[in-house]
Amino acid sequence: MEKKSRTSPPRRNFDLWQCLLGSIASISLLYSLIQWDFYHAIPFNLKHTLLTVPSSEHLRNWSAFYTTGSHLPGQGLHQAQFTARRWKKFGIADTQVVAYDAQLPMPTGQQRLALLNDSRVLYEAPLVDDENSSQTHGFVPAFYAFGANGNITASYVFANFGSNEDYEALLRANVSLDGKIAVIKAADASPYLKLHGLEIRRGTQIANAAKYGLAGAIMYVDPQNDGPIVEANGYQPFPDGPARPRGAIERGTIGNIENLEKGQLPTIPCLPISYADAIPILTALNGHGPSASELGQRWEGGGLSMYGVEYHAGPSPAAISLNLVTQATIHPGRVHNVIGIIPGTNPDEVIILGNHRDAWGPGAGDGNSGSAALNEVVRSFGMARRRGWRPRRTLIFASFEGEEFGQIGSLAWIREHRRWLNATAVAYLNVVVAASGSRLHVHASPLLYRAVWEASRLVPSPNQTVPDQSVLDVWGGDIGTAGGGDAIKFQGVACVATVDFGFSPALGDNVFPYHTGFDTFDWMDRYGDPGWKYHLASTRMWSLMAAALSEPEALNVRMTDYARAIRTWLDEILHTGLESRFDATPLMDAIGRLSRAAARFDQVAISLGRPAPWWQLWPRSRQRAMRRINQKVIAFERTFYYAPGGG
Repeated sequence: MEKKSRTSPPRRNFDLWQCLLGSIASISLLYSLIQWDFYHAIPFNLKHTLLTVPSSEHLRNWSAFYTTGSHLPGQGLHQAQFTARRWKKFGIADTQVVAYDAQLPMPTGQQRLALLNDSRVLYEAPLVDDENSSQTHGFVPAFYAFGANGNITASYVFANFGSNEDYEALLRANVSLDGKIAVIKAADASPYLKLHGLEIRRGTQIANAAKYGLAGAIMYVDPQNDGPIVEANGYQPFPDGPARPRGAIERGTIGNIENLEKGQLPTIPCLPISYADAIPILTALNGHGPSASELGQRWEGGGLSMYGVEYHAGPSPAAISLNLVTQATIHPGRVHNVIGIIPGTNPDEVIILGNHRDAWGPGAGDGNSGSAALNEVVRSFGMARRRGWRPRRTLIFASFEGEEFGQIGSLAWIREHRRWLNATAVAYLNVVVAASGSRLHVHASPLLYRAVWEASRLVPSPNQTVPDQSVLDVWGGDIGTAGGGDAIKFQGVACVATVDFGFSPALGDNVFPYHTGFDTFDWMDRYGDPGWKYHLASTRMWSLMAAALSEPEALNVRMTDYARAIRTWLDEILHTGLESRFDATPLMDAIGRLSRAAARFDQVAISLGRPAPWWQLWPRSRQRAMRRINQKVIAFERTFYYAPGGG
């Protein structure tokens, strides 16, 4: 009996030891899984919320609200108040409307473009998108923000896209430019022109005209921009079909507040017109001056041949001229930003998500598809808050006003908070056009590549070619440089790492009536995004991108991504032949040093991000090291700040 009693307690101790070892192993495994979430992934419950809460129905309703009535910069108080009320209702208690004084350009109504035969009017442009359409009624007439005022009557020339190459071709053909008015094809937002390398910004087009001695300029969107979706191929113009409306006028800004402050605004009067307005003006040049085929391949392909336009360069005959009148004032006004905040457990690191509400017309694509998506992003995170979630990093939602006049609202907010942003801003995630076509465009800092790829991997593609494809599967992961909208100021002024993304037209998609009075809710509902599935994909991707940056303790970035990107950019420059104009060796050596330092940095960051052994639960030294790593990541983008004149 004694022997039995002696052997029994050790047996019981062995059972307890097995249980203890099993518990330790379970705790270690659980801790490793928890750490894997913290360092490498979005928590499952949050991911599920961000994927399932947004709805196409809500997105459609938000679009219907934001596209009602004119909401140019300075007209956005009502929308701002509505947005703030909704965000508070979603659970974002710290939401406020922030107003800023601003200088806002506005036409006075004294705009004119007339085709003259001596003093007789042959044609006068209405300078509105469609006089007979209720959809375009009540919106601003044709004008360019921050354009020069003037009243000139002069002969005119056709200048193709108004590039340096185009003007040089005209000079080689002995076409007189001095004192003329240039008729130019607009070149923004066209997948066809991008494919053929013909894109050029409108501000550059106007600056080029002034540089080559032109006295004024008018710009129209040629059907050439629209690829196959044109009337010549049997497509009806909107609202009867997906082709460009003949009366659509593409407005825009050709300056900004910073140009105004520096006295660097455009110097020649200019107006946007429709291609219906351009037809009689260009037809009057038929037989005068060199033809497009004589000027070179880049001059060919114009889409108005079916209307009798032969695309001769001119100048116009002696008796034929244009009277161009532009009259706008820059007056004091206010823009209204809406700022909502979800405080994080680490308030020293901040993620900002932004869009602009203002628009040139109804704005269903630019930028109120982004406004609708932002509301659903905020609603999704608000639901996560109600379910007990709190972000590691602070999330800030920003609905800016004034982007269409040169990012007025975002610039004012950045200037007010510059020092704080410099210390805390991890990233700015921007969406202008959430949906206007089927092609995902992404422009981002290399620091944010992995957040973009991770988010796009988790979102079902709205245009799957095989079942269960993600956005990443269809898109492929190609990321461009820089970005548009308010990302311009966060990247260029605050030096914050930025992403700017959304779905835009691919070749063969329905024509996006960008910056016109036809960018309506009806267009979006029937032609831009029927079913609102691209809006939904952008919303989900935006939310998950923010979560991928806000949740892991270690920021999931790789400095080597940046080093590789810089080397790629340099290679692209060298392949253009510019290597003959400067010695790239010092720059290549610097990139090599950066690559080696980035690899060492990533090794340290990755080792800190790996699950620690169970006996090292949350060591303070490790947390401090992690914080230092994150702060170096935040500061890295700022090291590229360049102050002109600073050497």
